[in-house]
Amino acid sequence: MKKYLVLFFGSVLLLFSAKAQEQASSLLWEISGNGLNGPSYVFGTFHLMCRDDFSLSPILLEKIKSSKAFYGELKMDDADLQAKMMGQMQLNGSQLSDYVSAADLVAMNSSFQQITGFPLSMFHAFKPFLSMSLLAINSLPCENRVQPEQEFLTAALQLKLAVFGLETVEDEMAAINKEPIDSQVLALKKVLLNFDSVKLVMQQLTKVYLKRNTDSIYAFMKETDTDMSFENALLSERNKKWLPVMVQAMKENPVFFAVGAGHLGGEEGVLALLRSGGYQLKPVAF
Repeated sequence: MKKYLVLFFGSVLLLFSAKAQEQASSLLWEISGNGLNGPSYVFGTFHLMCRDDFSLSPILLEKIKSSKAFYGELKMDDADLQAKMMGQMQLNGSQLSDYVSAADLVAMNSSFQQITGFPLSMFHAFKPFLSMSLLAINSLPCENRVQPEQEFLTAALQLKLAVFGLETVEDEMAAINKEPIDSQVLALKKVLLNFDSVKLVMQQLTKVYLKRNTDSIYAFMKETDTDMSFENALLSERNKKWLPVMVQAMKENPVFFAVGAGHLGGEEGVLALLRSGGYQLKPVAF
């Protein structure tokens, strides 16, 4: 069940490399050297958390304030962002019912209604990622929830930082759609019919993340039999596309980047790619 949480609940905590992170542990890293006029920072987020588990610490606010630009995975202040995402999530001619048996659909509908309060039929014309996102919200053991990226964005806007995205909605959905729709539907079915296990794993993932210890994250995720081709599409390929965007941005101004924590680690993670490009990476306690 960890596999399905990893694949569909945002690019979070996917197979960190112990080797890449063995020097120290933090979710906040300072980027310097290689001709930069000043340090930039990258923070690994968990895309959805209980409010009690996340706040912008004084150190995080200080690092944002020291920057001239803020980058998320997407340009989060885009007024058309939600409309663009909904457009990309259309199944375009097919329905969810085309991929499952009538009996499975009845069971899935019943579970989805019980978990979310909405009928699954509302989402039959959309790719499973949309309904998975709603299930992710309901997997948390709290009513007061927060999206850390939104907290970073609010702080950046208050400080009048320029806001950008490392990729477009189309780029992100293209990566997700490399997992065939029938496989996505199968994952949705498994999550719906095993939701108690999903909630338990989500709590475990959160606890590991809150330790801010990459070795613990790696040890936990190493148990997962992950689809490596999809991991490559969701993480490695995107990391490589982001790198030149990050480098150009840092050459122009100090930048604060906030991306899913799964993008930081590994031999093809953002930190390793920056190191191989000649930059110095230093963990920052926050």
